[in-house]
Amino acid sequence: MYDGIVPESVPTSAGGIIKPYLAVWTQPLREHYEQPLDYSAQETAGALTVTVAGATVGTVRNVSQEVIRKLNRMASPGGGEYRHVEPHVPIQHDIQVSPPRYYLPLSFEFQQP
Repeated sequence: MYDGIVPESVPTSAGGIIKPYLAVWTQPLREHYEQPLDYSAQETAGALTVTVAGATVGTVRNVSQEVIRKLNRMASPGGGEYRHVEPHVPIQHDIQVSPPRYYLPLSFEFQQP
């Protein structure tokens, strides 16, 4: 798992095929667009993107589904939860890196109930 950056060289198997990995891109929490009149619900919204990468479409699909199962509607300390949100994009293929890989960015938003 990588936080905010993926190094030039990622772990590979003996055959030179990349091992699956996650890249996590976070944003600071912000004030939610719906606020009580006294602005007492500060920092109640934010975004999280988890990019799943792997050597095959099947690997990316399976790992992505597991990430969604683990994070969607997961309660966080202090209240609120992450929800899987748009954009829902298809699996992409990156041939500009070596070795080539498939990847899928998954978007989540932190929301107060």
